[in-house]
Amino acid sequence: MKKKHILVTGATGFVGSYLLPALESQGESEIHCFQGDIRDRKAVTKNLEDIQPDTLIHLAAQAFVPIAIEDPWETEEINVGGTLNLLETLHRLQRPCKMLYVSSADVYGKQDLSLLPLQESFLPNPVNPYAGSKLAAEAYCRQYAQYSPYVSVVIARPFNHIGIGQRKEFVIPNFCSQIIEAKHTGKKTIAVGDLDPTRDFSHVEDIVSGYLTLVEKGQSGEIYNICSGEERSIRYMLEELVRFSGAEIQFEVDSTRVRASETSKVYGDNSKLKNLGWKNKHSLSETLKQIYNHLESDFLKSKQTD
Repeated sequence: MKKKHILVTGATGFVGSYLLPALESQGESEIHCFQGDIRDRKAVTKNLEDIQPDTLIHLAAQAFVPIAIEDPWETEEINVGGTLNLLETLHRLQRPCKMLYVSSADVYGKQDLSLLPLQESFLPNPVNPYAGSKLAAEAYCRQYAQYSPYVSVVIARPFNHIGIGQRKEFVIPNFCSQIIEAKHTGKKTIAVGDLDPTRDFSHVEDIVSGYLTLVEKGQSGEIYNICSGEERSIRYMLEELVRFSGAEIQFEVDSTRVRASETSKVYGDNSKLKNLGWKNKHSLSETLKQIYNHLESDFLKSKQTD
């Protein structure tokens, strides 16, 4: 039987480092990584013409909110323009392809808190350029899903996901790094932003499992939340990490870490995805401990080599 071809954009990123092994373990497809810049139409055309993918998993994005606020133009070029390049080129290839577009729960933005958990049917209300760019790209995805006879598009809205390998500017590895350094240098305080907001955190492996479920069973033109369905405050996460460290550490609010356009409560309804057979397998506490232990081990190794 002829193997199917799967093309992944953004494969070198945090989620890609988990997605590629998960795809390869299935052993049923040829896995390809997009080469070049998705803003470059020639690069997009070459990749799609050379590979002729049966499935496209679109992870590539400018995903860091502070950068999006600082440079919304580049964020739009990557997140909206890059996605449109992929969709239109797939359409012009005139062969069937199923595309999984990885959007973000950030598109929900500010909502009536009495209506939580967030459901796919809610009217999005993005509050920053990153979220706005993701919603704009979703609109193109739904458009092509409706009118292109060749392109089917499933939209994933992952909520916060964490795991070993995430960049240090993201909240959990940043907290871990500060706690570990404080513990091993005798510092008593670390810098934090607003600890009151709540979020819906999942292990990145559970998010990837959601992507694979949607590639197999997701319906074209439909949107699916990928989340734990549980609400946890940033303070809870930080206190758990400090508990794992065994150190006595105080928190000092740094105004530069407080985002002006912050939503106070976020957690999602995952029943639509669960109806396809997906379930999350990792507890939040074990995920946090895994990340903390890994980063502390790396820290101690680096000190031994200094």
